[in-house]
Amino acid sequence: MERVYLDLKARILSGAYPPGTRLEAVQLSRSLAASATPVRDALYRLSGERIIESWHQEGFRQPFLSEADLVDLYGWAGALLSMALKGRLPRPDLPGGLIELASYDSYPESIEHLFRTIAIGSQNGELRAAIVNIVERSMTVRGIEARVDESAADALAAMSEDYRFGRWSALRSKITRFHRRRASLAGRVAAEIRKRSEPLR
Repeated sequence: MERVYLDLKARILSGAYPPGTRLEAVQLSRSLAASATPVRDALYRLSGERIIESWHQEGFRQPFLSEADLVDLYGWAGALLSMALKGRLPRPDLPGGLIELASYDSYPESIEHLFRTIAIGSQNGELRAAIVNIVERSMTVRGIEARVDESAADALAAMSEDYRFGRWSALRSKITRFHRRRASLAGRVAAEIRKRSEPLR
């Protein structure tokens, strides 16, 4: 069951299924080399995590995020990350940097790593779990963000630099501005999501 859940989750987060795609347990069981029961259990678990959604109580589908959905998503992500950084003291005693963040080729992987790293640094378990969840729910739109906003990669690099040197106050400010800009461009991201959508299968 855990293998099926992790495999299916990885596919969904990678954008393998276009927005609105119906996720049928029987069809998925073939590609996942598993029976329908663990696939169905994984779908219910992913629905509980709000990574996929129940569709009129008749099944599951890949979420079709609207502009309003994205604005809420970005606002919540910004608030959670800001909370995770609140109260941290600057570290001027580490001129060489706090840590070297791992480098990734893609914007989605880099932003996921930075925000997960911020989550891990929080002492509040509920806050850590909430940040990881919002990071995962945002994964399918990160690639679109980078295409819509050419400044996104530079903003990410600036946030990563603040994290590396423990400049927590500056990082909180940048995270707030980053998500406000994401919200201001939510309409354009939503339009790109609609372009990717295909008829339900």
